[in-house]
Amino acid sequence: MKIIKKILIFAVFTGIIFGIFTFVTKQEVVVNTAALSATNHDQLRSDISREWGELNDWDEEIYNHQLTMIAQSENAGVIDEIDSKTLRNLINETASKKCVAAMDREFARANCDEEKLAHNYAGLQSIIMNEKSYAKKPQIVEVSNVYSLYQRIVSFNNRTFALSPRFNNVTDTWASWSSHQDRINNQKNEFLSNPIFQSRLSAITKVKEIYNTENKLQTARSTFYNRLGDEICSYYDIALSQLQPTGDGNEAFINDEKAKLSIRVSNIRVNLAYEKYLYSGHEIFGRMSYLNKKCQ
Repeated sequence: MKIIKKILIFAVFTGIIFGIFTFVTKQEVVVNTAALSATNHDQLRSDISREWGELNDWDEEIYNHQLTMIAQSENAGVIDEIDSKTLRNLINETASKKCVAAMDREFARANCDEEKLAHNYAGLQSIIMNEKSYAKKPQIVEVSNVYSLYQRIVSFNNRTFALSPRFNNVTDTWASWSSHQDRINNQKNEFLSNPIFQSRLSAITKVKEIYNTENKLQTARSTFYNRLGDEICSYYDIALSQLQPTGDGNEAFINDEKAKLSIRVSNIRVNLAYEKYLYSGHEIFGRMSYLNKKCQ
């Protein structure tokens, strides 16, 4: 009887200990999981903000590392789906603001760094690839428009404005320099009147080269008409050299052909006089006058 009594007491005591252990264990699992999720969420937010706060420009490696870290944390169960989405939004928002701020910084400098502009713009494109809605964010749209105009103006300023005369010896016509220069001037004026140019870009050194457009046009225009004179004279010199007496009474034919050439050269001189940007004292008129005398 004493043995049975002892067994029952031991069984009851063991049951109580097991129940307490089970209860405490279950409570600890629930509490630790919630605490772990909250702690990780806060820690991840802190890490994301800190890492981008230490940067001056876009960083592809950090961006991809952070997205991977969030995905792994969700897969491991330390954060839930809602936390994961919130943290991804934080990454994209923080990274995009860093890119926009970096580009704005460069646009505010006279000697802005083109490599940094391109680098941060590429960062915005990476963010948009991951989150298409960011393409419509006002601050991203604005800085993208500024960057687009900046690139167009710099490209415009890098042009030599050269044009080939392409003299046609059948019709005695050539490429229109007047139309060419009008197009360039219209483009320049469009840039100068653009509100973005006036408010964001006009103080940048590479952009201000647009004010040198007329000087570059003058150089290109002079080269154009010099080459045009070369092409015209080359053709007519060859044509005249082929009109040689043969001793069989072809003088009348030669004179007739020279008269035709003279008329053509005279018409060229008249057409040159109508050229909008060709001043009357240009060398080409003297060359045409000399050529016309050779046709007499």
